Amino acid sequence: MVSYAEVDEDFDDDEDDDNIGPNGIFGSFSGANGQTTLDTNGASTPALASAAGPTPKPDAKETKRLAQRTQHATYTDEQLRAVADSDEVLVPIRLNLEYENFRITDFLLWNANETVITPEQFAAITCADMDLPAPYTTQIAGAIRSQLADYAAVANVTLPADMGLHVIINLNVYLNKQLYEDKFEWDLGSDITPQAFAKGVVQDLGLYSEFYPAIAHALYEVLYKMKREALDGHLPQEIENYAAFGGDAGWRVDQELLGEDWAPSVERLSQEEIEKREIERGRNNRRLKRESARMGGDITEIGGLFGRSKRRRRGYEERSDSPW
Repeated sequence: MVSYAEVDEDFDDDEDDDNIGPNGIFGSFSGANGQTTLDTNGASTPALASAAGPTPKPDAKETKRLAQRTQHATYTDEQLRAVADSDEVLVPIRLNLEYENFRITDFLLWNANETVITPEQFAAITCADMDLPAPYTTQIAGAIRSQLADYAAVANVTLPADMGLHVIINLNVYLNKQLYEDKFEWDLGSDITPQAFAKGVVQDLGLYSEFYPAIAHALYEVLYKMKREALDGHLPQEIENYAAFGGDAGWRVDQELLGEDWAPSVERLSQEEIEKREIERGRNNRRLKRESARMGGDITEIGGLFGRSKRRRRGYEERSDSPW
């Protein structure tokens, strides 16, 4: 099971994030002898503070609580052998919770054939680790079971390898104010796993290790959506052809832009850019719903929250009318 969680405070991030530490906490971080300290008021680090004199103690005493040991369940050897012998079918799970002034986002990969741990047990451990109230256990477990039931129809279906069902994937993953975008072709019958693809991307681009589960999770979501449409017979098989009069499009060599749309990219976004793209995505979703209702079918929008297709696509007037 692969899991990644993050907690976002419910206010806009500061654009000047030079003092932003892990998990989005503001302050100065310094380490010595394997220890890390945090100054949430943006003051100098302990090394600089010692030179200026002792730091005054706050009036109110901070209440400290000891971390409790997580009570994991124990299993017999027979149970563990049964799990090892069963096929692993990973399903992407996404959790969105709101607690007081915080928004908690968690995404993980859950084995659909899991038998030794239940969503209720996982939810109880999550609430204990994150110090959430007990009622959130039911909410988390219900969200996991609902998504498992939604993916059950396609997760256990394996398409033939010789079917040659190729689809175009626009992948967009935003993490720690960094946006990874990529466009590539994928065979739905391929035995390559999203984990292997994500590992190669993280190594090739030198991304943070947190991108590994994030990319794998996003790719699982897209592939299951495309597989479901393929099984329903609604998968689009045609690629846009901008050649004149419907002729076959030929190669137009552009040394500067050749293959630009098919190359991975990583960029840093500000809070304003994130909000603008969220608004744009909402408009696109509403438009797709209207078109789907009018046409009586399903319309797929692959690309997610931060798609670059509209932002970088060249206009029709810039393209040649000749198919060659």
